[in-house]
Amino acid sequence: MNEMTSESAGHAPDPVSRLNEENHLLRQQLADQAVELDQLRQALQNCEEVKLQSQQNADERAELLAQERKLSELKTNFVTLASHEFRTPIGTILMSASLIGRYNGEQDGPKRERHVDRIKSAVADLTALLNEFLALSHIEQRTVPNKPVSLVLPTFCQELIEEMEPVLKPGQSIQYEHTAGDSSIVIDGTMVKNILINLLGNASKYSAEGKEIGLTTTVRNGQVKIDVIDEGIGVPDQDKDKLFNNFFRARNAIHFQGTGLGLYVVKRYVDLLGGTISFTSQLDVGTVFTVNLPLATLPTAA
Repeated sequence: MNEMTSESAGHAPDPVSRLNEENHLLRQQLADQAVELDQLRQALQNCEEVKLQSQQNADERAELLAQERKLSELKTNFVTLASHEFRTPIGTILMSASLIGRYNGEQDGPKRERHVDRIKSAVADLTALLNEFLALSHIEQRTVPNKPVSLVLPTFCQELIEEMEPVLKPGQSIQYEHTAGDSSIVIDGTMVKNILINLLGNASKYSAEGKEIGLTTTVRNGQVKIDVIDEGIGVPDQDKDKLFNNFFRARNAIHFQGTGLGLYVVKRYVDLLGGTISFTSQLDVGTVFTVNLPLATLPTAA
C-alpha cells in the first residue's frame, strides 16, 4: 500500500513546473496579443493617413473648383464690363477723331486742341481700365512678387503726385505731408505705387472740381501709415462692408465711370504686403482711407 502511494506520488505533476508552463503560455499569449495590437494600430494609422489624404484631395478639388468658378465669373464680368466701359472712351475717340478733320482752318486751332485733349483723356481712361484688368490677372494668378527696394518716401510721393496731376479734375490738387518718422524706408515700391494710384484716383473721381486731396505718411514701429483724405461723395452705410469686393460699386457711384475693381486690387496688394486697410466715410462729407504696411529689409549679400 505504501509502495502504491509512493509510486502514485512520483507521477503527480510538479506544481512549480505547471506554474512555469502556464506562465510561459500566458507570456506567449500576451506577446501574440501585443503583435495583434501593433498590427491594429498600424492599420488604424494607415486608415487615418488614407482619410487625411482623401480629405486633402477633396479640399484641393474644392479649391480648384472654387477657383474655376471664380475665373469663370471673372471672365463673364470682364466681358460684360468691357462691352460697357470700353464703349464710352472708344466712342469719344472715334467722334473726336472724325471731327478733327473738319477743323482744318487756322482759326480752328482751339477746337482741334479740345478734341485732341478729349482723345488723350479717353486713351488715359482705356489705359487705366486695361491696367486694372492686368493687375487683377497677375494677382489672381499669384504672379506678383514682393520686391522690396530702398526709397525716400517724400520724393517717392511727390513724383507720384506729379504723375497724377494730368488726371485730376480742374482745380483739384494733392497736398502731401510726411508727418513723422524716418523718410527713408524699404518696401515694394511698385505695389505701394499701385495702391496710391488707385486711392488717389478714386479721391479725385469722387470729389468735385477745385477740391483738395490729402496724402500723409507716417513711419513708426516698423510700419508706414498712409492716409488718403478726400471731400467727395462718401460711401453709403449700406455699402461699406462690400466696398473691397471685386466688381462692386457703391450705389452713389454708379454714375461715375469705373470698373469696381480699384479697391479690390488695392486690398489684394495690401494683403500681399502683409498690411491692413480701413476707412471712415460720411455721405457728402468725404472719406479717409488708412493703409498700414510693414517695412521690409533688403536681403544681405552672400
